[in-house]
Amino acid sequence: MKFIWDAKYSVGIKSIDHQHQKFFEICNEIDFLIHRGQTDQNSLNKIIRELFAYAEDHMTFEEKYFKEFNYPDAQTHIAAHDFFRQKVKQLHDATEIADFARDWLSGHILAVDQKFSQFFIVHDLK
Repeated sequence: MKFIWDAKYSVGIKSIDHQHQKFFEICNEIDFLIHRGQTDQNSLNKIIRELFAYAEDHMTFEEKYFKEFNYPDAQTHIAAHDFFRQKVKQLHDATEIADFARDWLSGHILAVDQKFSQFFIVHDLK
């Protein structure tokens, strides 16, 4: 299933939307590997490293602003990030990775990240 960016995923903050779009690209790369049958360990290790590096950079970026702006739901949001960090380390199958990524897109970006949108915009984060 191809992951297509849509305005519904936007949190209204260009820098974070751009980072989320990178996540879509990584998810599409996973999907491409599955459909081409290229799920060998080298390909999986590469995409897992890319996914983890993306996640670490992106989540650290968000968490910096949680602290700077004293975001009231920071603890819960960081716990969700920590869950992602741990889960990615445990994934070793392309289908598991794709399923987890798909769930994260709908469950985290569409629900959890939307909660900080207005809070960050009020603090003039763009």
